[in-house]
Amino acid sequence: MKNINLILALIYPIFLLGQDFISDSAAIKISYGCSPDRKVEGTNVEIGGSQLELMTPLYYHDGGDWSFGAGLRYQSMDIDISDTSFLNEDQLHSLELALFLSKDYSETLKGIALFVPGIAGDFDASGSDSMNYMALGGVRWQQSETFQWIFGAFYSTGFDDDMFLPAIGFMWEPSDRTDLVFAGPIIRYRYSLSDSIDWIVGGQFSGNRWKTEGQYGGNNDPEFAMTAYRLYTTLQWNPWEKHGIFVSAGAELGREVSLQYTNGLEVESDLESAPSFEIGYRYRF
Repeated sequence: MKNINLILALIYPIFLLGQDFISDSAAIKISYGCSPDRKVEGTNVEIGGSQLELMTPLYYHDGGDWSFGAGLRYQSMDIDISDTSFLNEDQLHSLELALFLSKDYSETLKGIALFVPGIAGDFDASGSDSMNYMALGGVRWQQSETFQWIFGAFYSTGFDDDMFLPAIGFMWEPSDRTDLVFAGPIIRYRYSLSDSIDWIVGGQFSGNRWKTEGQYGGNNDPEFAMTAYRLYTTLQWNPWEKHGIFVSAGAELGREVSLQYTNGLEVESDLESAPSFEIGYRYRF
């Protein structure tokens, strides 16, 4: 599947997942999001749905100048498609295991390695076709007390050709009340309105690809992908030290859907833009 939006949609959330997991290695997050039905351009097919996501650490070990950890992310998507001849699915799933290793080489230089095997589909499909593997290696350089760079490279299977791409980003924390994260097409800015309320605004690619197994004619079951660029604003309330509740609203732009069949046929279409909403809870140990 040679779709650069899909590739970026997978790269940069994993890139930030590794950073979030290293800096916030003991937190559970659960969220629910939804988007209304919108038409696939050039057709009478409408697609909408909702998604439940759970992210949790499984293990963390601090060895002094090195650390190792593992985290799990599960997503369940209830998808509403008006015409089953386009895609005969109503629920899709993905499960990812993130394994990371970090090593402090000096006070300003840290090495980072991240490996993420995953499975995505309707959970009727099985075998290697529904598996993918992603890896990221790089360094985090602390340029100053408030600014740090991240340089690395990304590798992924699960497409027609294995993908290898560079990755770059930075994090800027000018004060305890504000920070800015940039990684490729992702940008996220946070400002603390008070000791218990944070305002966050940003943009990022969203989406996934799923291997399906339905009534599509013999062994011609398609891979389905849906991607977008999401602009959002979030309010997070931290009523107690370990608890956070957040509400997000945004817009999904540049949306695309694609179907790739095992016989080589691939169909790509634009999907009309739509608003998006999300509510969630985070608990830090």
